[in-house]
Amino acid sequence: MEAILNFDLAIFEFFKEVVRADWLNPIMKIITTLGDDGIFFIIIGLVMLFFKKTRKAGLVCLGSLLVMTLLNNEMLKPIMERPRPYNLTILPEAAAKAAAEYGRDYDWIGFFGKIDWTIDRFPGFADKWNAGYEWPAIVDYMSSKSLSFPSGHTSSAFTFAMALTMVLKNKWAGIGSFIFAFLMGVSRIYVGVHYPTDVIAGAFVGILYAVIGYFIFAKLYDVVYPKIEAAIEKKKAAKKA
Repeated sequence: MEAILNFDLAIFEFFKEVVRADWLNPIMKIITTLGDDGIFFIIIGLVMLFFKKTRKAGLVCLGSLLVMTLLNNEMLKPIMERPRPYNLTILPEAAAKAAAEYGRDYDWIGFFGKIDWTIDRFPGFADKWNAGYEWPAIVDYMSSKSLSFPSGHTSSAFTFAMALTMVLKNKWAGIGSFIFAFLMGVSRIYVGVHYPTDVIAGAFVGILYAVIGYFIFAKLYDVVYPKIEAAIEKKKAAKKA
């Protein structure tokens, strides 16, 4: 676990020293906000349903996002139960807020009772983190009950990108959607609401959710939609007669 936390800290420090800049802050804030609750991706999926050429892609994208919500946010996150980086001892006020909300001293141990992400469990690590990293104040921090692993924003972005690519088979749409998904993941690290390992895992499982969604909803579309079209054509023919 200490190796994972050291890796996360190294990436955070890289962002601080090399990537983060005043001119980039509002751009990353906009990108990360577009992923809130998956609304941006849901709207695009709904719009695609109105056009015959993209209808199947819209259904598969929306279905895959549903799979992502159920498996990622409702199952995997509660099982892993990893706190947000700003909820650790680096931010005492956030830790105090968490304790107040839960009404007890919450130690962030996961569902299996063996996962303990708290950095002060590792000798010297909390001091190293506090000494070497300045927390960004780019976005308002979420509730201390919000869980971190894997990144939901990243998962939804990669789920959408993979589902869109598999159905449309359009090179530029695929490239564009994956670039945006990558930027979404980067933005979550940049604004300090996810560990890098949250984002890496989010990208991996997001692609997996899309594959699951594709095999469910593409098949559903292929079976149901021709029947709907046939019924519509039959009604049109009956009216003309």
